Amino acid sequence: MTRTYQFAPHSAFLRIALILVFLLASTGRAAFGQALPAAEASPISTGFSVPTSLGSLQYAVSASQSLNWGYYTNSGAASMTNLSGDVGYLSNSKRYPFSLVFSGGHTWSESGQASYSFFNLGFSQVANAGRWNFVISDNVSYLPGTASNGLSGVPGVGDLGVPPVQVGSTTGQGVLTNFSNRVNNVVAGSLQRQLTGKTAISGSGSYTTMRFLDSSISSTGSSSAGLDSNSITGGGSISHQIDARNSYGANYTYADFMYSGNNFGVLTPNFISQTASAMFSHQFTRKLAFSASAGPQWTSTASGNGTYLSLFADVSANYSAKSFDSSLGYVRSTNNGFGALSVSISDGLSFSASRRFAVVWNCALISAYTRTSTVVLGGVPPTTINTAVEGVQVSRAIARSLSGYASYSFEDQSSAGGGKTFNTFSGTSQVVGFGLTYAPTSLHLGRQ
Repeated sequence: MTRTYQFAPHSAFLRIALILVFLLASTGRAAFGQALPAAEASPISTGFSVPTSLGSLQYAVSASQSLNWGYYTNSGAASMTNLSGDVGYLSNSKRYPFSLVFSGGHTWSESGQASYSFFNLGFSQVANAGRWNFVISDNVSYLPGTASNGLSGVPGVGDLGVPPVQVGSTTGQGVLTNFSNRVNNVVAGSLQRQLTGKTAISGSGSYTTMRFLDSSISSTGSSSAGLDSNSITGGGSISHQIDARNSYGANYTYADFMYSGNNFGVLTPNFISQTASAMFSHQFTRKLAFSASAGPQWTSTASGNGTYLSLFADVSANYSAKSFDSSLGYVRSTNNGFGALSVSISDGLSFSASRRFAVVWNCALISAYTRTSTVVLGGVPPTTINTAVEGVQVSRAIARSLSGYASYSFEDQSSAGGGKTFNTFSGTSQVVGFGLTYAPTSLHLGRQ
């Protein structure tokens, strides 16, 4: 698993520092000649943020150092040098808006462990034509392990608190694996038709692929492989708005999951999941919103082991204010086992919050717990994996476009049962990160 690079980590960090010095020089001497005031007419950056106004482009570059205890089950501390970047774009069109978010970079190991690259890209195109609304999107990621926190999915690189790009299942935090480079891609489309001023029907479909780039097992039994899979999902819904604060509806979803490639001795039958659910949403205030969807879910396997009936649920509450955002959610649904298990059901509970203080400070927090259990198949004993991920990051503006951050992430995973899993992480992992982020004011493109 260990790879050799003809690139000295300390030399890499020096080059990163020189790049930042060059970028900072372009911000002007005034940014360094005086302390930051308590309030300014133009924004002061505490890191990257996704654009929210039409016709805007936002980017950021970060250089950081991190220490990792339990690096993919390795004992001791691993020191890493990271260089990463983020880009967000929102077009100026109200009728045909296009949006894009990218996060990626490279991590150089200074402790003899594997270095790796990572990226996460998502984009969507919306088209509005009379009573019709069309959306097409694509989300793709390349990661060295299961995404755990932040926009990139990699802890310690300074993007905690930025909403992540969706790259697959929405069933909570995925099962953590050992080092395993994988590509995950989701192509999705939806259409909506407004029947009346308050009633609408919609349909959606998606195709998901997960591919692990190394399918070999070493002589010591270690591996960076995983269980490849595909899935096709389609569904339809109807919704009705009762008043300005309340709406309800119903939804049906059909999903076909298929495993491919080497299963490494894990029983991986293809399976179909069907869900019928009722939906309700309520806007308590302009800042606080609640939504819930629940109903029966039927899972049947191609091996003919009968149909498994379970409960599907998706409940969330969101609070959004000028300087504080938070969300709390619970999701229960079937999934493909995240590349480590066969047919599974996950219960995921998550909380995130971001708070800005005194203009120049920002604190972000995430907490997620997921219980993933395999569906009983042909007498094979079930397996349950408990996954917990916590993270906190504090950022402080240094100059108008420059900020520093410190972060801490904690991951813990344990399993129980007699079923076979593949390449699952076991134990705890901790990451401490600190670095600098250059994020200038958004560029405005097109006529406003």
